[in-house]
Amino acid sequence: MSAGAPPPPGASPPSPAPSPPASPPPVRRRSDRGRLLAILGVIVVVVIVLGAGATTHWFGLRPAATSTAACPTGVTLDGAGASFVNTLVTQWAYVYNSVTSNKVSYDSSSAGVGIADFGEKETQFAATDEPVTYQEVATFPGTTLTLPVTGGAVTIVYYLPGYTHHLELNASTLVGIYSGTITNWDSPLLNESGLNPGLPDQTIIPVVRSDAAGTTYVLTNYLSDDNSTWAKDVGTSIQPTWPTVPNDTERPEKGNSGLASFVNETQYSIGYVDLADAESHTNLGIAAVENPKLAYIVPTVPDTQSAIDDLAGQPIPPATGNWSAVSWVNAPGAGDYPLATLTYFLVLENPALGYDPSLANTTVLVQWLNWVLTDGQSYSSSLLYVNPPSAILTQDQQAVSSVNYNGASIPTCST
Repeated sequence: MSAGAPPPPGASPPSPAPSPPASPPPVRRRSDRGRLLAILGVIVVVVIVLGAGATTHWFGLRPAATSTAACPTGVTLDGAGASFVNTLVTQWAYVYNSVTSNKVSYDSSSAGVGIADFGEKETQFAATDEPVTYQEVATFPGTTLTLPVTGGAVTIVYYLPGYTHHLELNASTLVGIYSGTITNWDSPLLNESGLNPGLPDQTIIPVVRSDAAGTTYVLTNYLSDDNSTWAKDVGTSIQPTWPTVPNDTERPEKGNSGLASFVNETQYSIGYVDLADAESHTNLGIAAVENPKLAYIVPTVPDTQSAIDDLAGQPIPPATGNWSAVSWVNAPGAGDYPLATLTYFLVLENPALGYDPSLANTTVLVQWLNWVLTDGQSYSSSLLYVNPPSAILTQDQQAVSSVNYNGASIPTCST
Protein backbone atom coordinates (compact mmCIF):
# COMPACT_ATOMS: atom_id res chain seq x y z
CA MET A 1 0.00 0.00 0.00
CA SER A 2 1.44 3.47 -0.93
CA ALA A 3 2.45 5.81 1.87
CA GLY A 4 1.36 8.87 -0.14
CA ALA A 5 -2.17 10.24 -0.14
CA PRO A 6 -4.05 12.24 -2.76
CA PRO A 7 -4.70 15.91 -1.94
CA PRO A 8 -7.97 16.59 -0.19
CA PRO A 9 -10.93 17.58 -2.34
CA GLY A 10 -11.17 21.32 -3.10
CA ALA A 11 -7.48 22.08 -2.49
CA SER A 12 -5.85 24.74 -4.70
CA PRO A 13 -3.65 23.38 -7.49
CA PRO A 14 0.10 23.69 -6.94
CA SER A 15 1.78 26.95 -8.10
CA PRO A 16 3.73 26.80 -11.36
CA ALA A 17 7.44 26.04 -11.01
CA PRO A 18 9.64 29.21 -10.99
CA SER A 19 11.74 30.05 -14.07
CA PRO A 20 15.35 28.91 -13.87
CA PRO A 21 17.87 31.64 -12.95
CA ALA A 22 19.95 33.21 -15.69
CA SER A 23 23.14 31.82 -14.22
CA PRO A 24 23.84 29.03 -11.76
CA PRO A 25 23.95 30.18 -8.14
CA PRO A 26 27.27 29.95 -6.40
CA VAL A 27 28.06 26.53 -5.00
CA ARG A 28 28.19 26.31 -1.16
CA ARG A 29 29.96 23.22 0.10
CA ARG A 30 28.95 21.68 3.42
CA SER A 31 31.27 19.78 5.61
CA ASP A 32 30.70 15.99 5.88
CA ARG A 33 29.59 16.53 9.50
CA GLY A 34 26.97 19.04 8.45
CA ARG A 35 25.67 16.77 5.70
CA LEU A 36 25.39 13.83 8.14
CA LEU A 37 23.47 15.89 10.70
CA ALA A 38 21.08 17.09 8.04
CA ILE A 39 20.40 13.55 6.84
CA LEU A 40 19.82 12.32 10.37
CA GLY A 41 17.45 15.16 11.02
CA VAL A 42 15.40 14.26 7.96
CA ILE A 43 15.28 10.61 8.96
CA VAL A 44 14.05 11.49 12.47
CA VAL A 45 11.31 13.69 11.06
CA VAL A 46 10.23 11.00 8.58
CA VAL A 47 10.14 8.33 11.29
CA ILE A 48 8.03 10.54 13.55
CA VAL A 49 5.62 11.40 10.75
CA LEU A 50 5.30 7.80 9.58
CA GLY A 51 4.84 6.56 13.14
CA ALA A 52 2.12 9.09 13.81
CA GLY A 53 0.52 8.34 10.49
CA ALA A 54 0.46 4.62 11.16
CA THR A 55 -1.00 4.92 14.64
CA THR A 56 -3.72 7.28 13.48
CA HIS A 57 -4.30 5.29 10.25
CA TRP A 58 -3.06 8.08 7.95
CA PHE A 59 -2.35 6.83 4.46
CA GLY A 60 -5.01 4.10 4.82
CA LEU A 61 -2.72 1.83 6.92
CA ARG A 62 -4.01 -0.59 9.58
CA PRO A 63 -2.12 -2.34 12.39
CA ALA A 64 -0.66 -5.72 11.42
CA ALA A 65 -2.59 -8.78 12.62
CA THR A 66 -1.21 -10.38 15.75
CA SER A 67 -0.70 -14.11 16.27
CA THR A 68 -3.52 -14.27 18.77
CA ALA A 69 -7.17 -13.29 18.60
CA ALA A 70 -9.91 -12.64 21.08
CA CYS A 71 -11.35 -15.95 22.15
CA PRO A 72 -15.02 -16.58 21.40
CA THR A 73 -17.09 -17.16 24.52
CA GLY A 74 -20.46 -18.77 25.16
CA VAL A 75 -19.80 -21.54 22.62
CA THR A 76 -20.83 -25.15 23.34
CA LEU A 77 -18.94 -28.04 21.74
CA ASP A 78 -20.59 -31.44 21.43
CA GLY A 79 -18.70 -34.71 21.81
CA ALA A 80 -19.62 -38.35 22.33
CA GLY A 81 -17.93 -41.66 22.87
CA ALA A 82 -16.13 -43.85 25.35
CA SER A 83 -17.52 -44.11 28.87
CA PHE A 84 -14.04 -45.30 29.88
CA VAL A 85 -12.87 -41.66 30.07
CA ASN A 86 -16.10 -40.08 31.30
CA THR A 87 -14.68 -39.24 34.74
CA LEU A 88 -11.74 -37.36 33.23
CA VAL A 89 -13.63 -35.66 30.39
CA THR A 90 -16.26 -34.46 32.87
CA GLN A 91 -13.51 -32.86 34.97
CA TRP A 92 -11.85 -31.41 31.88
CA ALA A 93 -15.14 -29.87 30.73
CA TYR A 94 -15.79 -28.33 34.15
CA VAL A 95 -12.37 -26.69 34.45
CA TYR A 96 -12.27 -25.64 30.79
CA ASN A 97 -15.62 -23.89 31.18
CA SER A 98 -14.40 -22.08 34.29
CA VAL A 99 -11.37 -20.62 32.48
CA THR A 100 -12.91 -19.90 29.06
CA SER A 101 -16.71 -19.54 29.49
CA ASN A 102 -17.04 -22.13 26.72
CA LYS A 103 -18.79 -25.44 27.35
CA VAL A 104 -18.20 -29.04 26.33
CA SER A 105 -21.19 -31.37 26.32
CA TYR A 106 -20.01 -35.01 26.35
CA ASP A 107 -22.29 -38.02 25.85
CA SER A 108 -20.52 -41.08 27.26
CA SER A 109 -22.80 -43.61 25.56
CA SER A 110 -19.94 -45.76 24.23
CA ALA A 111 -17.02 -45.64 21.83
CA GLY A 112 -19.19 -47.18 19.13
CA VAL A 113 -21.88 -44.52 19.52
CA GLY A 114 -19.23 -41.80 19.50
CA ILE A 115 -17.72 -43.06 16.25
CA ALA A 116 -21.15 -43.36 14.63
CA ASP A 117 -22.29 -39.90 15.78
CA PHE A 118 -19.07 -38.32 14.55
CA GLY A 119 -19.42 -40.01 11.16
CA GLU A 120 -23.01 -38.79 10.87
CA LYS A 121 -21.99 -35.18 11.66
CA GLU A 122 -23.78 -35.08 15.02
CA THR A 123 -20.75 -34.09 17.11
CA GLN A 124 -17.57 -32.04 16.75
CA PHE A 125 -15.40 -34.76 18.30
CA ALA A 126 -15.56 -38.40 19.33
CA ALA A 127 -13.63 -40.36 21.96
CA THR A 128 -12.71 -44.02 21.48
CA ASP A 129 -10.41 -46.60 23.06
CA GLU A 130 -10.44 -48.49 19.75
CA PRO A 131 -8.22 -46.92 17.11
CA VAL A 132 -10.44 -46.57 14.05
CA THR A 133 -9.76 -48.45 10.84
CA TYR A 134 -9.38 -47.03 7.34
CA GLN A 135 -12.80 -48.46 6.54
CA GLU A 136 -14.35 -46.43 9.38
CA VAL A 137 -12.38 -43.31 8.46
CA ALA A 138 -13.66 -43.59 4.89
CA THR A 139 -17.21 -42.99 6.19
CA PHE A 140 -16.28 -39.72 7.92
CA PRO A 141 -17.11 -36.35 6.33
CA GLY A 142 -13.48 -35.39 5.68
CA THR A 143 -9.84 -35.92 6.64
CA THR A 144 -9.83 -37.00 10.28
CA LEU A 145 -7.19 -36.52 12.96
CA THR A 146 -6.60 -39.27 15.53
CA LEU A 147 -5.34 -37.63 18.71
CA PRO A 148 -4.35 -39.77 21.73
CA VAL A 149 -5.38 -37.61 24.71
CA THR A 150 -5.19 -39.89 27.76
CA GLY A 151 -4.80 -43.49 28.83
CA GLY A 152 -5.74 -45.92 31.54
CA ALA A 153 -6.18 -49.46 32.79
CA VAL A 154 -9.01 -51.78 31.80
CA THR A 155 -9.64 -53.35 35.18
CA ILE A 156 -11.01 -56.82 35.93
CA VAL A 157 -13.49 -56.48 38.79
CA TYR A 158 -15.46 -59.08 40.76
CA TYR A 159 -17.68 -59.47 43.81
CA LEU A 160 -16.62 -62.36 46.02
CA PRO A 161 -18.01 -61.79 49.52
CA GLY A 162 -15.36 -62.31 52.19
CA TYR A 163 -12.54 -63.02 49.73
CA THR A 164 -9.60 -60.89 50.85
CA HIS A 165 -6.93 -61.80 48.28
CA HIS A 166 -6.43 -60.10 44.93
CA LEU A 167 -7.81 -62.62 42.45
CA GLU A 168 -4.97 -63.59 40.09
CA LEU A 169 -6.01 -64.15 36.47
CA ASN A 170 -4.29 -64.69 33.15
CA ALA A 171 -5.46 -64.84 29.55
CA SER A 172 -6.22 -68.59 29.76
CA THR A 173 -8.44 -68.29 32.84
CA LEU A 174 -10.22 -65.22 31.47
CA VAL A 175 -10.84 -67.05 28.19
CA GLY A 176 -12.23 -69.97 30.20
CA ILE A 177 -14.60 -67.70 32.16
CA TYR A 178 -15.85 -65.80 29.10
CA SER A 179 -16.11 -68.85 26.85
CA GLY A 180 -17.93 -70.98 29.43
CA THR A 181 -15.28 -73.66 30.04
CA ILE A 182 -14.71 -72.37 33.60
CA THR A 183 -18.10 -72.02 35.27
CA ASN A 184 -17.42 -72.31 39.02
CA TRP A 185 -15.23 -70.21 41.26
CA ASP A 186 -13.66 -73.25 42.94
CA SER A 187 -12.51 -74.69 39.58
CA PRO A 188 -8.99 -76.18 39.83
CA LEU A 189 -8.10 -74.12 36.76
CA LEU A 190 -8.47 -70.93 38.82
CA ASN A 191 -6.37 -72.29 41.68
CA GLU A 192 -3.58 -73.79 39.59
CA SER A 193 -0.33 -73.78 41.59
CA GLY A 194 -2.20 -72.31 44.53
CA LEU A 195 -2.82 -68.94 42.84
CA ASN A 196 -6.28 -68.35 44.28
CA PRO A 197 -6.80 -70.37 47.48
CA GLY A 198 -10.17 -70.57 49.18
CA LEU A 199 -12.46 -69.63 46.31
CA PRO A 200 -16.12 -70.45 46.99
CA ASP A 201 -18.18 -73.21 45.42
CA GLN A 202 -20.38 -70.77 43.51
CA THR A 203 -21.37 -70.33 39.87
CA ILE A 204 -19.45 -67.61 38.06
CA ILE A 205 -21.57 -64.82 36.56
CA PRO A 206 -19.56 -63.24 33.73
CA VAL A 207 -20.68 -59.73 32.79
CA VAL A 208 -19.92 -58.10 29.43
CA ARG A 209 -20.73 -54.84 27.69
CA SER A 210 -23.71 -55.18 25.38
CA ASP A 211 -22.83 -51.95 23.53
CA ALA A 212 -19.86 -51.28 21.23
CA ALA A 213 -17.29 -50.59 23.95
CA GLY A 214 -13.64 -49.66 23.81
CA THR A 215 -13.03 -51.63 27.01
CA THR A 216 -14.33 -54.73 25.21
CA TYR A 217 -11.87 -53.99 22.41
CA VAL A 218 -8.98 -53.84 24.89
CA LEU A 219 -10.00 -57.02 26.72
CA THR A 220 -10.47 -59.02 23.52
CA ASN A 221 -7.18 -57.64 22.20
CA TYR A 222 -5.41 -58.99 25.29
CA LEU A 223 -7.14 -62.37 25.03
CA SER A 224 -6.47 -62.68 21.28
CA ASP A 225 -2.82 -61.75 21.80
CA ASP A 226 -2.38 -64.61 24.27
CA ASN A 227 -4.83 -67.26 23.12
CA SER A 228 -4.95 -68.46 19.52
CA THR A 229 -8.30 -70.20 20.00
CA TRP A 230 -9.91 -66.98 21.19
CA ALA A 231 -8.21 -65.06 18.37
CA LYS A 232 -9.72 -67.48 15.83
CA ASP A 233 -13.19 -67.92 17.30
CA VAL A 234 -13.92 -64.48 18.75
CA GLY A 235 -11.10 -62.13 17.82
CA THR A 236 -10.45 -58.52 18.76
CA SER A 237 -13.56 -56.41 18.50
CA ILE A 238 -15.40 -53.46 19.95
CA GLN A 239 -18.58 -55.58 19.92
CA PRO A 240 -17.83 -59.30 19.44
CA THR A 241 -20.20 -62.20 19.29
CA TRP A 242 -19.62 -63.56 22.78
CA PRO A 243 -19.48 -67.34 23.20
CA THR A 244 -22.56 -68.98 24.67
CA VAL A 245 -22.11 -69.51 28.40
CA PRO A 246 -23.79 -72.51 30.11
CA ASN A 247 -26.81 -71.89 32.31
CA ASP A 248 -27.37 -68.44 30.81
CA THR A 249 -25.17 -66.80 33.44
CA GLU A 250 -23.60 -64.16 31.18
CA ARG A 251 -25.19 -60.73 31.72
CA PRO A 252 -24.80 -57.88 29.24
CA GLU A 253 -24.63 -54.33 30.58
CA LYS A 254 -24.30 -50.87 29.02
CA GLY A 255 -21.59 -48.38 29.95
CA ASN A 256 -18.71 -48.74 32.37
CA SER A 257 -20.70 -47.32 35.26
CA GLY A 258 -23.63 -49.64 34.48
CA LEU A 259 -21.40 -52.70 34.37
CA ALA A 260 -19.56 -51.67 37.54
CA SER A 261 -22.85 -51.12 39.39
CA PHE A 262 -24.19 -54.50 38.28
CA VAL A 263 -21.10 -56.38 39.46
CA ASN A 264 -21.06 -54.36 42.68
CA GLU A 265 -24.63 -55.53 43.40
CA THR A 266 -24.31 -59.13 42.15
CA GLN A 267 -22.42 -61.64 44.25
CA TYR A 268 -20.03 -64.00 42.40
CA SER A 269 -20.02 -61.89 39.24
CA ILE A 270 -17.00 -60.67 37.25
CA GLY A 271 -16.59 -57.90 34.67
CA TYR A 272 -14.26 -55.24 33.28
CA VAL A 273 -14.33 -51.43 33.70
CA ASP A 274 -12.04 -48.40 33.95
CA LEU A 275 -9.96 -48.05 37.12
CA ALA A 276 -11.87 -44.97 38.30
CA ASP A 277 -15.20 -46.86 38.27
CA ALA A 278 -13.57 -49.87 39.91
CA GLU A 279 -12.25 -47.80 42.81
CA SER A 280 -15.56 -46.01 43.35
CA HIS A 281 -17.59 -49.12 44.27
CA THR A 282 -17.24 -50.65 47.72
CA ASN A 283 -17.89 -54.33 46.90
CA LEU A 284 -15.57 -54.62 43.93
CA GLY A 285 -12.37 -56.60 44.13
CA ILE A 286 -9.66 -55.76 41.59
CA ALA A 287 -7.82 -58.62 39.93
CA ALA A 288 -4.09 -58.92 39.36
CA VAL A 289 -3.54 -59.81 35.69
CA GLU A 290 -0.58 -61.74 34.31
CA ASN A 291 1.77 -59.86 31.98
CA PRO A 292 4.27 -61.31 29.44
CA LYS A 293 6.93 -61.56 32.17
CA LEU A 294 4.56 -63.92 34.07
CA ALA A 295 4.08 -61.33 36.83
CA TYR A 296 0.60 -60.70 38.22
CA ILE A 297 0.02 -56.94 38.32
CA VAL A 298 -2.72 -55.07 40.16
CA PRO A 299 -3.52 -51.96 38.07
CA THR A 300 -2.26 -48.64 39.40
CA VAL A 301 -1.40 -45.36 37.71
CA PRO A 302 2.40 -46.01 37.83
CA ASP A 303 2.30 -49.53 36.33
CA THR A 304 -0.19 -48.42 33.67
CA GLN A 305 1.94 -45.37 32.81
CA SER A 306 4.96 -47.67 32.61
CA ALA A 307 3.12 -49.96 30.20
CA ILE A 308 2.17 -47.09 27.89
CA ASP A 309 5.70 -45.66 27.97
CA ASP A 310 7.27 -49.07 27.29
CA LEU A 311 5.15 -49.44 24.13
CA ALA A 312 5.83 -45.91 22.87
CA GLY A 313 8.59 -47.24 20.62
CA GLN A 314 6.16 -49.11 18.35
CA PRO A 315 5.47 -47.51 14.95
CA ILE A 316 3.21 -44.52 15.64
CA PRO A 317 1.26 -43.27 12.60
CA PRO A 318 0.74 -39.58 11.88
CA ALA A 319 -2.54 -38.08 13.07
CA THR A 320 -4.05 -38.61 9.63
CA GLY A 321 -2.70 -42.18 9.35
CA ASN A 322 -4.05 -45.66 10.03
CA TRP A 323 -3.98 -46.41 13.76
CA SER A 324 -5.74 -49.77 13.63
CA ALA A 325 -2.51 -51.76 14.13
CA VAL A 326 -1.49 -49.83 17.26
CA SER A 327 -1.91 -51.81 20.49
CA TRP A 328 -1.14 -50.95 24.12
CA VAL A 329 -1.71 -54.38 25.71
CA ASN A 330 0.99 -56.78 26.91
CA ALA A 331 3.76 -54.24 27.39
CA PRO A 332 7.17 -55.92 27.87
CA GLY A 333 8.25 -54.47 31.23
CA ALA A 334 8.34 -56.71 34.30
CA GLY A 335 6.11 -54.34 36.26
CA ASP A 336 3.81 -53.30 33.39
CA TYR A 337 0.07 -53.77 33.71
CA PRO A 338 -0.97 -55.74 30.58
CA LEU A 339 -4.48 -54.32 29.99
CA ALA A 340 -3.48 -50.72 29.28
CA THR A 341 -4.94 -48.48 26.61
CA LEU A 342 -4.88 -44.98 25.19
CA THR A 343 -8.06 -43.09 24.39
CA TYR A 344 -8.26 -41.10 21.16
CA PHE A 345 -10.15 -37.96 20.20
CA LEU A 346 -11.34 -37.89 16.59
CA VAL A 347 -11.73 -34.46 14.96
CA LEU A 348 -12.05 -33.22 11.40
CA GLU A 349 -9.05 -31.38 10.01
CA ASN A 350 -11.61 -29.06 8.38
CA PRO A 351 -14.56 -28.81 10.81
CA ALA A 352 -16.51 -26.83 8.19
CA LEU A 353 -17.35 -30.26 6.72
CA GLY A 354 -18.87 -31.52 9.95
CA TYR A 355 -21.37 -30.73 12.67
CA ASP A 356 -22.58 -27.15 13.30
CA PRO A 357 -19.87 -25.54 11.18
CA SER A 358 -18.72 -22.01 11.92
CA LEU A 359 -15.40 -20.23 12.34
CA ALA A 360 -16.22 -19.47 15.99
CA ASN A 361 -16.94 -23.14 16.77
CA THR A 362 -13.77 -24.21 14.99
CA THR A 363 -11.71 -21.65 16.93
CA VAL A 364 -13.13 -22.94 20.22
CA LEU A 365 -12.57 -26.56 19.14
CA VAL A 366 -8.88 -25.77 18.58
CA GLN A 367 -8.79 -23.94 21.93
CA TRP A 368 -10.35 -26.98 23.68
CA LEU A 369 -7.94 -29.45 22.08
CA ASN A 370 -4.88 -27.36 22.93
CA TRP A 371 -6.11 -27.00 26.52
CA VAL A 372 -6.66 -30.77 26.84
CA LEU A 373 -3.17 -31.50 25.49
CA THR A 374 -1.49 -29.06 27.89
CA ASP A 375 -3.23 -27.94 31.07
CA GLY A 376 -5.70 -30.81 30.92
CA GLN A 377 -2.97 -33.41 31.32
CA SER A 378 -2.38 -32.30 34.91
CA TYR A 379 -5.72 -33.81 36.00
CA SER A 380 -5.05 -37.36 34.79
CA SER A 381 -3.23 -39.13 37.62
CA SER A 382 -5.46 -37.88 40.43
CA LEU A 383 -8.43 -39.37 38.56
CA LEU A 384 -6.54 -42.65 37.87
CA TYR A 385 -5.67 -41.98 34.23
CA VAL A 386 -2.25 -41.65 32.60
CA ASN A 387 -0.76 -39.25 30.06
CA PRO A 388 0.31 -40.24 26.55
CA PRO A 389 4.08 -40.12 25.97
CA SER A 390 5.42 -36.61 25.38
CA ALA A 391 6.35 -37.34 21.74
CA ILE A 392 2.73 -38.30 21.03
CA LEU A 393 1.41 -35.16 22.74
CA THR A 394 3.81 -33.09 20.62
CA GLN A 395 2.54 -34.82 17.48
CA ASP A 396 -1.03 -34.11 18.62
CA GLN A 397 -0.32 -30.40 19.02
CA GLN A 398 1.29 -30.22 15.59
CA ALA A 399 -1.76 -31.91 14.12
CA VAL A 400 -4.12 -29.49 15.87
CA SER A 401 -2.20 -26.62 14.30
CA SER A 402 -3.29 -27.97 10.90
CA VAL A 403 -7.00 -27.61 11.71
CA ASN A 404 -8.52 -25.06 9.33
CA TYR A 405 -11.87 -23.68 8.29
CA ASN A 406 -12.33 -24.26 4.55
CA GLY A 407 -8.61 -23.67 4.11
CA ALA A 408 -8.42 -20.59 6.33
CA SER A 409 -6.00 -20.91 9.24
CA ILE A 410 -7.42 -20.68 12.76
CA PRO A 411 -6.11 -17.76 14.85
CA THR A 412 -4.36 -18.74 18.03
CA CYS A 413 -6.80 -18.40 20.87
CA SER A 414 -5.32 -19.13 24.26
CA THR A 415 -7.05 -19.49 27.59
